[in-house]
Amino acid sequence: MTSQTWQDVRDSMGQVTFTLGPYFADQLLSKPRHLLFSLSRYKFAARLLPTDTPVEVLELGCAEGIGTLLLAENGHEITGIDFDKNAITYAQQSIHSERIKFLADDFVGKHYGNFKAIVSLDVIEHIAPDQEQRFLDTVVGNLAPDGFCVIGTPNETASPYASTQSQIGHVNLYTAERLSQSLRRYFHNVFMFGMNDEVVHTGFYPMCHYLFALGCGKRA
Repeated sequence: MTSQTWQDVRDSMGQVTFTLGPYFADQLLSKPRHLLFSLSRYKFAARLLPTDTPVEVLELGCAEGIGTLLLAENGHEITGIDFDKNAITYAQQSIHSERIKFLADDFVGKHYGNFKAIVSLDVIEHIAPDQEQRFLDTVVGNLAPDGFCVIGTPNETASPYASTQSQIGHVNLYTAERLSQSLRRYFHNVFMFGMNDEVVHTGFYPMCHYLFALGCGKRA
């Protein structure tokens, strides 16, 4: 048996190239660990999706669509929406899949269908407090009766350690308690998780850098 080099494997696959968009490329070049953390958040959200049955998923705030690729594993059909037209243009030009579509739209208050799952990471902290209810109404309004949502956001307790740029953009930070209470108005069951770096856990919430809320059992 002869050993196969990486060059042999690449030649057999054909030339494959992919260019990161401006946002994720900046992360990779200036703070590569943060890119790892971002993708780890998507990996966790993707693991909450069914592994044996493809479902329709709505992603609110998909940016350039890199994380969307993780959500699309196991055959899921993803609709990714973001208000950033430049990010969506990059996603549409770079990511070609029959199971993924991208839309540029201000999604708050709009209806796109009845989805089995809705994923929204690093979005709710950018929603002004007076628009918070409309955002959550949008999430619930696009869920099927048996659907669930995954909301991810930086923890308010970690704000003092965030960059100045992050502090300016994060206009509506949450603690674990507040995020849970907000979602319990819409779901019978809310499960909270914390994340430090790329590690997900159920430890002491005030020491978590990042928070996930899983909302199940939509209220009538």
